[in-house]
Amino acid sequence: MAQQSLYRRYRPQRFGELRGQEHIVRALRNAITGDTTGHAYLFSGPRGTGKTTTARILAKALNCTDLRDGEPCCECESCRAMESGNSYDLFELDAASNNGVDAMRDLIGRAAVGSPGRTKVYILDEVHMLSAPASNALLKTLEEPPDHVTFVLATTDPQKVLPTIRSRTQHYEFSLLSAAQLEEYVRWIIADAGLEVDDDAIAHVVRAGRGSARDTLSALDMVVAAGGVAAGGEFLADLLTAVSGRDTAGALVAIATAVDAGRDPRVVGESLLGVLRDAFLVAVGAPAGHLSSTDRDQAAATAEAVGAAGLTRALELVGAALIEMRQAADPRIPLEVALVRITDASTDVTLAGLAERVGRLERDVARGVVAAASAGERPPAGPPASATPAPPRGAATTEAAAEMSESGPPEIPPPPSRRRPPSPPSPSRRPAQSTDQRSTAPASAGPPPPRSAPAAPPTDAPPPAAGSAAPPTNAPPPAAGGAAGGSWTVEQMEAVLRDGVLPTLKAVARAVYAGGRFLGVDGTVATFALTAPMLDRATKAQREVEAALSAELGTSVSLRLVVDDTSPPASKGSPSRASSSAPREQPDAGRSEPPPEEHEPVDLSELTDATDVAASGVEKLTQAFPGAVIVEDTP
Repeated sequence: MAQQSLYRRYRPQRFGELRGQEHIVRALRNAITGDTTGHAYLFSGPRGTGKTTTARILAKALNCTDLRDGEPCCECESCRAMESGNSYDLFELDAASNNGVDAMRDLIGRAAVGSPGRTKVYILDEVHMLSAPASNALLKTLEEPPDHVTFVLATTDPQKVLPTIRSRTQHYEFSLLSAAQLEEYVRWIIADAGLEVDDDAIAHVVRAGRGSARDTLSALDMVVAAGGVAAGGEFLADLLTAVSGRDTAGALVAIATAVDAGRDPRVVGESLLGVLRDAFLVAVGAPAGHLSSTDRDQAAATAEAVGAAGLTRALELVGAALIEMRQAADPRIPLEVALVRITDASTDVTLAGLAERVGRLERDVARGVVAAASAGERPPAGPPASATPAPPRGAATTEAAAEMSESGPPEIPPPPSRRRPPSPPSPSRRPAQSTDQRSTAPASAGPPPPRSAPAAPPTDAPPPAAGSAAPPTNAPPPAAGGAAGGSWTVEQMEAVLRDGVLPTLKAVARAVYAGGRFLGVDGTVATFALTAPMLDRATKAQREVEAALSAELGTSVSLRLVVDDTSPPASKGSPSRASSSAPREQPDAGRSEPPPEEHEPVDLSELTDATDVAASGVEKLTQAFPGAVIVEDTP
């Protein structure tokens, strides 16, 4: 004979042995003592909370010949017959497998027949599985049963029971047991059965039961059979550690370990969802009586590390992943993607991900933790304000570094812009131009000097006045005769426009200003010429171009837009504006130019006249295929 499981061996036989359902026990005892029991009851609640067991105890109490304060004696013939399962006063029907209308009609027909005891009790388990015709067939008898019949309906989903049936019963809701009640119950069973189970195994059993007495005892059976807690359950602790520490790699490794051990990804996701919910309840201060002291401490640590907002986001992501698993080719993928987004908020571009990052920063500031860059975020760009600026690349030497260390860093004016200042234009980039015309540089000009190399000042330039700020090291020299520190040549303005301003403009503005040219520079006012049709479009983007020029040059620059009358717009097939309006420079005397290409003279007398009559289609076909013969020529 197989050994009886613990949940059957220790099934309660009296109301006093039920745990965690004191409100139901009190109501049923009072009804039995005062002989005010109802004709139909509805017991609902999670699995393993004692619904069917309470219904059997009620059936024993209604037929016991020796009641003791509303409790069955468990010694009379009726009580022993019900405990052995051969009583004629108790009928149990599984509504999940007998859910048709024929089964209900058979039950109604037998209900009218009397029994040896005082009350005939019908227990319908999982009554929410009854079909609609079967429920309607039961409805009339349930409303007005015979005097000697009592119906007890049990279900885990009372919302699926017809409202007309619920309204004809006394509804009692069973609740899950707390962790403290389960631990006390498990320790009593261990002591009574003489089992050897350590504290870690007891904590595991209580955690696995999650408030259900039957599930807890089933887990205790497994621990006793295995001689301890079975290995392979560490993945959940590893997942919590990875989520708390935002360790993406650790989370993925924990998932892979669990799947390799034979666990279904959906079961892993549901387990993770459960522990995240426990941490969320602790974070918001909600009751968490189903947690043991160890689990509550672990949930509190997770709540402190992740925060209520982060836990809410994690619950949403894992829940969505569980739904996506139904359609996914590989069920691991949705769960892994969810864990990546949970542990690395920078990969989540949604508003919830941004809110989680802001909440994390607020928690770090509240704890006094100031980090240069959190995990998954870039460090702030640029050196700190107090840092000494580094010398230009390739320009600092050992002597210069020693001199700077002795005398301190020199006074450096603020940088003129976010980009490097423009370098003097080179002959190979764009032709130098005056206020009246432009000249095209020869193709054989050498490459431009590097931008980082400062331009050498002219030998005849006067020294800067005392007390005036020195220009930037790599800025081009001011034009001769211009105001100090504020004048720029046309060539420099062209280079700044081409290299620094045009790339930052929109497509329309870039096309408009690319077709214009600078005519002159007067202090901080630059005259820019465009064709008449482009003048209106240029005016719309004038402020944007002025701001970009000012940022590039380090000083305020304004544009004066004029119509370019000297260079009409080039038509299709005509030469460009620069080549048509400005004469070419004569090559230097010392510079060699390639000789112009000479063409062989052509004798016009050798040319043949083209035929005036176009060949027909048939003639063209015979010319294309030499040797072809026309068999029939139909007009």
